[in-house]
Amino acid sequence: MFYNARHVNKFATGEIDELVYFAEARHQLQFEMLLNEIHVADINCHESITDLVLVTGPSSSGKTTFSKLLAEKLTMDGYNCTFISLDNYYHSREYIMQLAIAAGKEPKDKMDLDFETIDAFDVERFKSDMNRFMAGEQVRMPKYDFNTGESHEGDVVLTPTEKDMIIVEGIQSLNPKLIEGTDFHRVFRVYICPFDYYQGSYHGESVSVNPKQIRFMRRAIRDSVHRNSPLSLSISMWSSVREGEEKYIKPMKQYADFFFNSSFEYEICYLKHKILPMYEELDDEWKLKFTRIISPDCLYPFASVSKLELPKDSIFREFYME
Repeated sequence: MFYNARHVNKFATGEIDELVYFAEARHQLQFEMLLNEIHVADINCHESITDLVLVTGPSSSGKTTFSKLLAEKLTMDGYNCTFISLDNYYHSREYIMQLAIAAGKEPKDKMDLDFETIDAFDVERFKSDMNRFMAGEQVRMPKYDFNTGESHEGDVVLTPTEKDMIIVEGIQSLNPKLIEGTDFHRVFRVYICPFDYYQGSYHGESVSVNPKQIRFMRRAIRDSVHRNSPLSLSISMWSSVREGEEKYIKPMKQYADFFFNSSFEYEICYLKHKILPMYEELDDEWKLKFTRIISPDCLYPFASVSKLELPKDSIFREFYME
């Protein structure tokens, strides 16, 4: 879908709450469609079941918030939901280092490693945990410590019930290798990403903002607040982020059962309000690097909005910094 600056600005300079309402309503409709698919799959099942929802998508698509919201909605429908971040199934950093060396690579340091390949995850431990759970056993989940690079036994213990739903979110969640040899009642694979474009005119020239640029701004704004990361760091990391997406995440689209569009018609106005002041603080060299990702000219046609009244269950709350 394409959003026109004239249409967006009409609401942004007047009834922005109305634009928020319609955008959020479209998201709720998508949730209802997914929930309906799950209900239809389970409607005639009268025995103990364990369903699995696998969620992936590129950086700053809203994967984590979406997964937790889905768990809340399914819990209200009577499912015993468990949210699992696949990141907790990382191998130790030392093991990943050994994999790199065995593959003929020489990592410069502990961070010069490929943490996105399926081999970086303890797939066998994940499958064993899931099979034990479906066999009626209690299972204690691992917890990965990103400071030490080691995995430990966590505090979360899964206890089987009559109607279980496990939601797994991560880069490699849709990789078929992750669940080979498991026997879930039904598996739903969800790929989430903003898919919509924004169009406008600046100095008589047509300009546009694409989903990748939206995700970059989301990530930069979120990380500046939650990780105290300067915009320059987000810029410098973006090419490697995109490289990993093309290599590991984009190929997973072919396995998706459901595509969730996490675009919000109103967000361009808020993202502009937050990102342009950050851009203005950059020196000339970093400003040039920024424009190679997204030119400020593409944002100028859109009105700026500093405050939004968002519903409590909005996915965009992950990127909204008051």
